[in-house]
Parts: sequence; structure tokens; C-alpha cells
Amino acid sequence: MKFEDILSEINGFGTFQKTLLLNNFIGRFGLGCHFILNIFINVIPSHHCDFNALDADDVFGNLTYEQRLTVSIPQREDGTFDSCLMFSEPQFDLLKNMSSPTEPPVVPCQNGWIYDNSTFTSSLATQWDLVCEKAGMNKAVVTIFFLGVMFGATMFGSLSATFGRKKMLLVSYISAMGFALVSVFSSSFTMFAVLRFFTGLSITGIVIISTILNVEWVDIEHRKLVGAIDSISWTFATMCFCPIAYWIREWRWLTVAVTLPISISIIFW
Repeated sequence: MKFEDILSEINGFGTFQKTLLLNNFIGRFGLGCHFILNIFINVIPSHHCDFNALDADDVFGNLTYEQRLTVSIPQREDGTFDSCLMFSEPQFDLLKNMSSPTEPPVVPCQNGWIYDNSTFTSSLATQWDLVCEKAGMNKAVVTIFFLGVMFGATMFGSLSATFGRKKMLLVSYISAMGFALVSVFSSSFTMFAVLRFFTGLSITGIVIISTILNVEWVDIEHRKLVGAIDSISWTFATMCFCPIAYWIREWRWLTVAVTLPISISIIFW
């Protein structure tokens, strides 16, 4: 007698199967959230050079913030202030709408940047100044994460077949949660990138192994339903992520918020 026949005889979609499906549904919540998380933690807010060093002798006096920007930061053709350049010295003539016979000398930002934190309290860009010549490093984080996803997809299928699906799914749960939570304590961009790689690798193990387990433990009649519910977990995560990201604007706490639900699956596993 085949295993599928035994499941049909003993009710192949009973309490055990439903509990397993629910537990794995919660665990898969982190997959969709961490995929979308890359968009939010890598955002680059509006920014300009920190020009406070030009006011070393209090030369700005009672100038408004907008006037200080005008004399410190060159403007683009569209009238917006440049994000990566500043004047080497204050250009007070610009306040009088006077044109200079020569182009005022500009230099790259000398003392970091000032960011607009009205939308996002912090992001990777503001944490490690990943702007201007380092702006590409934000995209690199996403690439590194999906490289981890790719390696995880090639690894966990064979590992679960060799060491058992139950053990390897627990390993995936613990490692995904561990790497994601440790990443918020990263002291450097390199450390964060490495931890994001292993987060992507581990999360992929969750989705691969949980899908196989869910389908294997139900009778043939309910496998389509289980497959559909598995797919809905992605939609559910996407819907839940929006209000979470709306209320939590700091990248570290946002990472923690979308990772903690995995702990529920670990506890009840």
C-alpha cells in the first residue's frame, strides 16, 4: 500500500495537516517580507552636503536655512540643490542674484551629508553614506541577497532529502531568523552584506522544504488546495508589509518586525 493510500484511509487533511500548514504559512511570511524589505531599507532619501564647516567663524550670521543652502550648495539646471557637490567657500553674491564672472569653485562633499528624514528615519544609505560615488552599493546589497536565495535554492532540496525535511526546516527557521536579527547589529556595510547573503540563503530553505512537507502530508485530493494556500502566503506577507513599513520607518526595527514571526514557527515546530 502506498503512502498516499494510507493518507486517504486516515483522513489526509485532518488536524495534523492543518496545523502543519498553518505553522509553515506563518514561517513563509518572512520570505515575502524580506524580498520587499530590500526596497525599503535601500531607499536613498533626498540629501546634500553637510555645509556646517563653512560656518566655522559664524559667517552665516542670521541667514535662514534656505539662504545657507544657496550660498553653500550649487544648484542644478532644474533649480534643485546638488546632492554630491558643495562650494569650497560661501558664495554670498548668490543671495543678491549677482552673476560671477567665473564659475564658483566646487568640491565633493567634505564632511558627509545631511539627509531628509521626513519619510524614512534611517536606511542603509543614511547609515553608511551610500550615496554619490557609493550609491551603487545599495544595489549590490540586493544582488548579494538574491545570490543567497539562488544558492539556497540549490542546497536545501538535497539537504532535506539527505538529513530529513523536519530537521532541515528547523535549521532554516533558526538560521534565517538568526542571520536577519544579527544583521541589524552590523557595524559595517561589509558585515551587513554578508549577513544578508546568509539570510537569503536560509529563507529559501524555508519555502522549499515547507512546500514539500505540506504537499507530502496531505492526500491527493487536497494537494491543489494546499499549493494555493502556500502561494497565498506571499500575497498575505505583501499585504501585511505595507502597514508595517508605514509605521516603522527605521530600517533596523523594520527588519526585526518582519523577522520575528518566524519565532512562532520555531516555537510550535
